[in-house]
Order: sequence, then C-alpha cells, then structure tokens
Amino acid sequence: MNENIILIGAGLGQMQTNCYIAGNRQTKEALVFDPGDEGFRVMEMLEKEGLELTAVLLTHGHFDHVMALPYLQEQKPGLPIYLHEDEEDVLREPSLNLTSMFGEPVSMDADHLVKDGQILDLLDTEIYCIHVPGHTKGGVCYYFKEQGWLIAGDTLFRQSIGRTDFPTGDTDALLSGIREKLFVLPDETEVYPGHMNSTSIGLEKRTNPFLMQP
Repeated sequence: MNENIILIGAGLGQMQTNCYIAGNRQTKEALVFDPGDEGFRVMEMLEKEGLELTAVLLTHGHFDHVMALPYLQEQKPGLPIYLHEDEEDVLREPSLNLTSMFGEPVSMDADHLVKDGQILDLLDTEIYCIHVPGHTKGGVCYYFKEQGWLIAGDTLFRQSIGRTDFPTGDTDALLSGIREKLFVLPDETEVYPGHMNSTSIGLEKRTNPFLMQP
C-alpha cells in the first residue's frame, strides 16, 4: 500500500458539508473533494500539510458541495474539475443545483466527466468512480481501493441515506445502488460521507435502518 497517501477533512459552511483532501506526501499533489464553502480554509489546510492543489472531484452538484469552487479556481487558474457525466446539467442549472433556492443562482461546468467504473490514476494511486444515482441522478462515490476509503458524498451516511426529495432524486435507485454497488465492497471499507461522522460498509450493512433487509 502506498503509505504516502493521506486523507484529511473538515466541515465547511452553514451546512457543515464535509470537504476532504487526499494528498500524496511524496509528490505533494492533492485532490479536494466537495469544496462546499470557505475556500480560504481549504487553501489553509493544503498549505498546512505542504500540499499543492491539482484537481477537484465532486460527488454531485448541489450548492453545499461546490460553492468554494470559484474561489479555488481563482487561486489555481485551469484547475481541473471532475464530475459524473449524468450530473453535468445539475451543476450547470441553478434550479437543479439548488442555488436558486438557497441564494444567488450559480452555474458551473466541469472539465472531466467520469463514467461508472472508470478508474482515475491520480496521486500515484487508483480511484474508482462508482455511480450511485438517487440523491441526484449523477451522484458518484470515489473508492480508494488500496487505502480502503470511500468518499460517499450524500449517498450514504452513518445509519442514514441521502435525501431524495430534491430534483432528480430517486429513493428506489438510491437504495438499490447502495446495496448493489457499495455493499459489495469490503466490510472494513471506511465511508467518508458528505455530512456527519464517518462509518464503515460493514457497520451500515448491519445497522442502517434504511438498508437492513427485513
């Protein structure tokens, strides 16, 4: 296992959305997942760890996961943004990314549209893209197989699941996607959700009231 890969996180903004930074201590490269707000704090975290921001990966396009993007792009012109291909219009359309509901409408674009099952070779490790629609139609989880980490966004929470009452949400798709695509991962896989505390695949299989089989 590449022991140079680290993961740190912080809750940002009014929604306390979990933003995660994965970095390679040897190459000094870093990826930011879901920069929801307070872009200056993200840059401070990177500086503290001696890391250089090389890309942003989004689990989905909702406002509370993306609002620090413009700030980060100002700090790093040409910063690559990754997003699932089915989520492109969610990020672009204020009525879908909810910025029109919660503040000033914002429209953004991604540079790289990933597919289900695609493997990203970043940070000198492999990151698997797992498409799990339901919270939004293009929700994607990022799986660090070697490290046993799953960046889950608002798909799976500790003993809960993401809301499905926003535009493009689908409860049945979310539940089946979690069971078929996430619960097949090793039980010891650490799950880092978009809100609240971390958990594990094994714990959620045993105790999540939304997903326990009758």
